[in-house]
Amino acid sequence: MARYLIVTWDGAGNLVPTLGIARNLVEAGHDVRILGHGTIAGRAAGLGARFTSLAQPEDWDRMDDPDDFAAEVELLMDKLCFSSEIATDVAAELDREPTDVVVVDCMLFSALNVAQASGLPVATLFHTPYTIFRGGPLVEMFSPGLGRLNAQRTELGLPPVATLGEVHDVCDVAFVAAPLEFEPSAGDAPNVVRIGPVLDAPSLATTTDKVDLTDGSAPAVLVSLSTTEQGQAGLLQRIVDAVAALPVCAIVTTGPSIDPATVTAGANTRVVSYIPHAELLPSTSLVITHAGLGTVMAALGHGVPLLCLPMGRDQFFNAEQVQTLGAGRMLMPDADVSTIADAARAVLDDASCRAVAKQMAITISGYGGASDAVNVLEGLAVAR
Repeated sequence: MARYLIVTWDGAGNLVPTLGIARNLVEAGHDVRILGHGTIAGRAAGLGARFTSLAQPEDWDRMDDPDDFAAEVELLMDKLCFSSEIATDVAAELDREPTDVVVVDCMLFSALNVAQASGLPVATLFHTPYTIFRGGPLVEMFSPGLGRLNAQRTELGLPPVATLGEVHDVCDVAFVAAPLEFEPSAGDAPNVVRIGPVLDAPSLATTTDKVDLTDGSAPAVLVSLSTTEQGQAGLLQRIVDAVAALPVCAIVTTGPSIDPATVTAGANTRVVSYIPHAELLPSTSLVITHAGLGTVMAALGHGVPLLCLPMGRDQFFNAEQVQTLGAGRMLMPDADVSTIADAARAVLDDASCRAVAKQMAITISGYGGASDAVNVLEGLAVAR
């Protein structure tokens, strides 16, 4: 039995591969501790993993204006990516109990610094496309934090880095929960292990809604925007208005950010808070989404084409890749009802989109997901 410490945060989508790997480690007989926001505690307990809360309050990501992108980036840098508070918590947890291997979310740079300074084997987990951390808009937005990062590395006796990506490169392994075929120009570093999507991860909610799935008389459409607050209420209503005009059976999952009762839906649409997508996707013909990587990978893993309306974060990259691959289409988030309806109809009628999505499902099935990660992590523990 090896001892694993998983350092993560409650960003919703990032927990899908994280908790999937944690569960597989527990099932393999290992001792697993999770350090993260208190909102994760219940899910961790259900896996058999032990849990320690970060000192940050559970509403660490609360914003007065979810549409203020600059403020969101500053919040992520201060409270998450380069957080001295999280670094202190990681150091304390490593001192509190012996650990064989540390697994750290790719966005927690200060936590990665502490883990690397410990001398233990360190794995980082990309719940986002790997490409976006190698250059481009996201790296530029986070670049002001590089000075903070290097100041901490100096304090810990670590060499400075010239780019954020170098912090990932010096980990023993970097897991990427997306297939290389989704981002073929990523230029993976030697330590990258592509485990592909973790499609068998545990549910992100303790309670789920029930709906009667379509009887097949009309194409089923799944509508799912971000689980976290991104100011998506207006876009969600326009999407619901659009599907109301189509000969489909639609199921809308709002997540905790939006009360289903506040969404006005047509007779062909059911609006609920949460249903695991794995229950719906086998009978779904189209997914309309904000293009978070988890939703995109789940749809493609089941061979379902997508209509993507990205709102921020890594979503524009994901949506562009879906369109480039030919597995769906992309619209801007300010698209009106008729434009959304026309695009949804076009994807539903496009045999080539369906074919590409089905081929991606075959490709994704060739990756090992969480079991591949466990095999590598066990090797790190043995090597130590």
